[in-house]
Amino acid sequence: MIGFKPKGNRVSLEARWFGVACLMGASLPFTASSWAQSGPVAPALAAASAASAASTPSEHDASAVDNEPAANAPLQTGDAARAERGKPVVWQLQIDAPKPLDKLLRNFLDLARFQEESNHDQSLGIRRSELRRLVVSAPDQARALLEAEGYFNARIVTKVSDEVEGQPVVVSMEVDPGPQTVVSKVQFVFEGDLDTRLANSDPLAQALLDRLERNWALPEGQVFRQSDWSAAKNGALARMRAEGYPLASWSGTSVTVDAQTRQAKIFLVADSGSAVAFGDIRVEGLSRQPASAVINLAPFHKGDPYSEKQLLDWQERIQKLNMFDNVFVTTDLDPTQAQAAPVLVQLHELPMQTATTGIGISSNTGPRVSGEHLYRNLFGLDWQSKAKVQIGRKESTGQLDLTSHPWPGHQRGLISAQGSYLLDDSDAVTTSQYLRFGLLREGERLERTDYLEFQRAEVRSSEGLVVSNASAVSGTSQWIYRDVDSQILPTKGSTSLGQLTGGRSYSALDEPGYFGRAYARVTGYLPLWSHWYATARGEVGQVFARDAVSVPDTLLFRAGGDDSVRGYAYRSLGVLNEGVVVGGRSMTTGSLELAHPLSSKMPSLWGALFIDAGDAANRFGDLQPKVGYGAGIRWRSPVGPLRLDVAYGTEVQRWRLHFSVGISL
Repeated sequence: MIGFKPKGNRVSLEARWFGVACLMGASLPFTASSWAQSGPVAPALAAASAASAASTPSEHDASAVDNEPAANAPLQTGDAARAERGKPVVWQLQIDAPKPLDKLLRNFLDLARFQEESNHDQSLGIRRSELRRLVVSAPDQARALLEAEGYFNARIVTKVSDEVEGQPVVVSMEVDPGPQTVVSKVQFVFEGDLDTRLANSDPLAQALLDRLERNWALPEGQVFRQSDWSAAKNGALARMRAEGYPLASWSGTSVTVDAQTRQAKIFLVADSGSAVAFGDIRVEGLSRQPASAVINLAPFHKGDPYSEKQLLDWQERIQKLNMFDNVFVTTDLDPTQAQAAPVLVQLHELPMQTATTGIGISSNTGPRVSGEHLYRNLFGLDWQSKAKVQIGRKESTGQLDLTSHPWPGHQRGLISAQGSYLLDDSDAVTTSQYLRFGLLREGERLERTDYLEFQRAEVRSSEGLVVSNASAVSGTSQWIYRDVDSQILPTKGSTSLGQLTGGRSYSALDEPGYFGRAYARVTGYLPLWSHWYATARGEVGQVFARDAVSVPDTLLFRAGGDDSVRGYAYRSLGVLNEGVVVGGRSMTTGSLELAHPLSSKMPSLWGALFIDAGDAANRFGDLQPKVGYGAGIRWRSPVGPLRLDVAYGTEVQRWRLHFSVGISL
């Protein structure tokens, strides 16, 4: 508990909260046999009550009951006294305190806790001597609890009613907490390398000090609470340890409270210890994979200041390689090696090859079966290959992806080829193929991919008429930015995707020519009040080319489906050509969704309401947004949200079922 050392009107607080921690810790059952039997009964209680009511406020401005029975309390002797002492008292507790302090006292006062136990088990009676002891100690317990909430000038009056046959004894506690104490000053003092670097005007040390002061969780003007005080100290120490000083510790911390002015002054002395810098990297556990795949992902170099966040980010990046099933990154924090602390990476490799099969169904493309083969180091060339075949009623694809192990500068090489077949709701068939060569650059939040691509796409009507046929060679730059609280189950932040493409088309139907393409998609996640969550999405796309120039359908735009405009079939919103829907050169869609957990017992099951709108056309001026709205269920599974929606399309005037797993950028 906080220790008080009166100094006039000032009270020095030391960080000794053991008593409060005991009061607010786990409840222990109270039994009558666990207390000593002593003293006379109701008269002593009444005397204690009178003494409490008449007492003068202490330095804490609170009344307290006497610890000794009144001198003039009548005494009983013989068998009658023994019988009276052994007889349980029927009693009840009344607490008069402002909310939420009344709840705090009822939860943690011994008096209140014993009464709660008695209400659940009538056999837990209490003798008068035991009740007297609880009443006598109650004001000090209450005061300690209130001080933990910042009330250092509380007035507490405890009374016990006279004992009347047939009626319970009433123990009442009146609490006037007074105003709360606020922090008036916070002062940091440093020892160790951090102090030396601050004295030498080191910019990194000054930046750390600025962050410590800016993020201090108990700033000036805030109410002083014990929980906030502990959290603030822990947070500041964790920041020092995470940002270059992992050996940091508190040399001393203190709080001085002026009870009359209700102000608290905080003084902290931190010993940063030695500043730690990264040293050599040692990788253990490799037999078939190269160490360069791991080392090239490191976000630091030898000699860089120690950063716990960088270690954790690196560990997460290694796990995403899909080459290891166990990754552990640690640093030797021996003070004698602080200038070049060795970094150890311990790994366990996954099997070189993995084959999987699966079945699935989507409201966009119907049922499907799939098979996938992963080779984690193809022919020992430090490239990973993934081959996938998917066969479905409406969509079938075959794809081969080759991805290099990480290169220096957080870069990876990419080679990809795909062929696909898609049957839409009007029985038109789209076939397409592409071949890509590219370079991927991975950052903490930003991921960039640049690639050259050859692709071909053809659209045929149900009668076999070719309505679109074009090939193209193009170059694309793509940016993906993620700033969310969780990449799998986001509730706060945003994701965005942008693409710029330029190329030349070759067509069997229309004129060849040059074209450009721009596309952007942004999704925002925002937690609202009362456990409501909002998701907003917007996308826009445009192809730039002369009207006569043909562009592959896969580079044009369509709308409709699970991740576009619900209430409409997949890719059904576009340009009508020979009675067949094909891609348009302009597109825009938007969506707004509100979701809320359906039950506190099942927090991962959410209900949602949404409205979508969008369209695709050959010109922005021709866009006529189609609206869909509805409701759905969300199951926030470990692999991503499973969505089941029922949506009404106002244009087609019908309801449609949509379901999908995962989030899309």
